[in-house]
Amino acid sequence: MKWNRNLPIGTRDKLFKEAASAYDMEHQVNRSFHERGYQRIETPVIEFDDVFSAIDDMNLYRFFDTKGRLTVLRPDMTSPIGRVISTTGVTPPLKLCYSGKVFRANEELAGERNEMTQAGIEIIGFASIKAEIECITSAIAVLRELGMTDFQIEIGHAAIYQAVIQSLALQANDEEIFRQALQNKSLFGIRSFVASHPSAMDAFILALPRLFGSVDTIGEARALTDNRLILEALTQMETIVQVVNAPEHLSVDIGLVQELHYYTGAIFRGYADMSAVHFLSGGRYDSLLAQFGEENWPAVGLALNLDEIVSLKRRTLKKQEHIAKTFIHYSLETTQLAEEVLAKTPNSSLSFFDELAESMAYAKKWQYHKLIDVSGNGLREIDPEKEVLS
Repeated sequence: MKWNRNLPIGTRDKLFKEAASAYDMEHQVNRSFHERGYQRIETPVIEFDDVFSAIDDMNLYRFFDTKGRLTVLRPDMTSPIGRVISTTGVTPPLKLCYSGKVFRANEELAGERNEMTQAGIEIIGFASIKAEIECITSAIAVLRELGMTDFQIEIGHAAIYQAVIQSLALQANDEEIFRQALQNKSLFGIRSFVASHPSAMDAFILALPRLFGSVDTIGEARALTDNRLILEALTQMETIVQVVNAPEHLSVDIGLVQELHYYTGAIFRGYADMSAVHFLSGGRYDSLLAQFGEENWPAVGLALNLDEIVSLKRRTLKKQEHIAKTFIHYSLETTQLAEEVLAKTPNSSLSFFDELAESMAYAKKWQYHKLIDVSGNGLREIDPEKEVLS
């Protein structure tokens, strides 16, 4: 029997430099959050299906356990953290950080990853707008630490979308049409929707696909509506942008709609010039934790797609000068000397070949800059690209 060597759709292997970069980045992000006072939390990759009842619109990997109970591979980290708070007796307020794999069964040929490494923070029990500001400030700080400079974080507000839905009393099918048109910023789609759902909000709705950019966009949106909920949301967005005070990294999107429906307040997404998808998302979700039967704690969360950030860094960051790699060839009799050279030589590794010619070939294949031979009497440096052994 031949084993299937193909990977499931939306998954991929990481090798060598990419795997090392992803590992290092995950630890660096976690250290950054820890230094800002966040406590680490880990949850199982497998959860019962009920944990994600608030996001049943997302494509989940579902399967039955040995007792016939429906379980899923977690599609996000926020809901499991809500379960932890409801079942362990841990009492907010809390500042939590996490990292781990999440899984989403996207459509085939959609070009999206079904397995992602996610890291983020959850600020639970704080109703103040300071929590949103902290999330965005933390995101900017960690992205700068990772060496990213060309990113933009868009600020929106879930209450704006909800206010339109409530004002028009939309049913499920009509809401989905509106949602898709808004997410795609489709002028034609929005015009068609307004034509079939006329209301006093027509001018505001028609402008939504183009209401994004600098903080001045908030003033333009404010002039188009007198809806109290929308005006309050716009004021919150304006406050966040002004307090964070990072105009080179912040913009606003009045029509921003998140994929997950549980958000209730300010929302945000992060993009970079060389990426077609967002690598950062989050926002306030003040109603989610109540679905676990506990007190309705206010909460704000931030999630980073580390796999996308690794890819971004590989595509956009300038190649940094790296320390020359050194390969050390030795014999059993000179093992101790080889260990001493290894300890003194940055970015070096030992060769486990018996023949010097084999070490030379390996060093050339894997682009080592220098080979040090300590197998005989003394120490000899060799350039694998230039010297040929007979």
